[in-house]
Amino acid sequence: MSGSHSGLREVIEAIQATQRPVALAVTGGGSLALNWLLGHPGASRSITDAQIPYHEAALAEYLEQEGPHPTNPETARRMALVACQRAGRHTSRSDAAGVGVTAALTTSRQRRGADRASLVVRANERYHLRQVAFDKDAVDRQQQERALSLALVDLLAAAFETRRVDDPCPEWVSITDSQIPVDLPLEDLLAGRVPAIEWNGESATAEPSRHERLLVAGSFNPIHAGHLGLASAAGHLSGREPILELSVQNVDKPPLGYDEVWMRWESVREHELGLIVTGEPTFDGKARLFPGCDFAIGYDTAQRVIEPRYYGSVQKMELALDELLEGGSRFFVAGRVWQGSYRGLESMEISSRHRPLFVGIPEASFRVDISSSELRQSGGLA
Repeated sequence: MSGSHSGLREVIEAIQATQRPVALAVTGGGSLALNWLLGHPGASRSITDAQIPYHEAALAEYLEQEGPHPTNPETARRMALVACQRAGRHTSRSDAAGVGVTAALTTSRQRRGADRASLVVRANERYHLRQVAFDKDAVDRQQQERALSLALVDLLAAAFETRRVDDPCPEWVSITDSQIPVDLPLEDLLAGRVPAIEWNGESATAEPSRHERLLVAGSFNPIHAGHLGLASAAGHLSGREPILELSVQNVDKPPLGYDEVWMRWESVREHELGLIVTGEPTFDGKARLFPGCDFAIGYDTAQRVIEPRYYGSVQKMELALDELLEGGSRFFVAGRVWQGSYRGLESMEISSRHRPLFVGIPEASFRVDISSSELRQSGGLA
């Protein structure tokens, strides 16, 4: 964005007029916006705190979480949450807001990825998210900084429902906005304060029932008929009520952010199923959270359960499987087409010691030859 000084002044005055406490934290870019907000007469009516944790160690200290902290919406959201908490503590106001910005602007050093920024405002029980993308090498850093800072002031004005910055974006800037409700249990999970949460219907709890659970583990990106059929078939065989389970940590993929988890829950609840979200990437870790739980998985996942490289060694794998067996857990395994042919539990090489852990779901009871990755590649929906 590029805006006249008088128009920007009026937008900042409207923000200040709300007298709503707000704290801000920016890294990599956005400092010009702090200068505008703090340099305007009457700034203390609204701004309680402004931080620039520029070094990775400073950002880790601000967030009270070790890095890495990439330039993405989740880092900005965590910064906005901490900022909101600080504003609330400083003023004892329940309507406090927080702003988080992480940016990767043009630089003389080699850097992976495009010039971009993630902006988040936590206000009105919602996260207001804005993704800013810059055409690479189209402009210099000062122009990017100004555009980013105007985008930040405008997002804050939008969250406060006051006058907006009315200048159009330059042709070298693209902006994508979204909003997500604040969910306190999910915030606690991602901050590491609770190990698991459970969603059912419209409500979430940080104290899910721990016993006799049947966890249908998956990524649900997207949820599809295979997940639903697997849940039904495993529930019939086990005699337990199935519930989907999503881990924000994965041994093969980057961790999931707040927005990704929320979008997956949105798709799951359309099917009137519950969802447990954990921070546990391994099945033995999940079983410690839910003692004696059963799992419903597909053939490909079952192969990973008995693959030593996911544990670090054969010995560690055997110890983990021993723990699952002794705890009373079982894996209900559905077959699927794998490398050109249908394969089920009978195709797996499992030691006699750990064979009792696994229960095959008969092909006649359930077979759906589709996966989330195939749906994403084809552009199909659940």
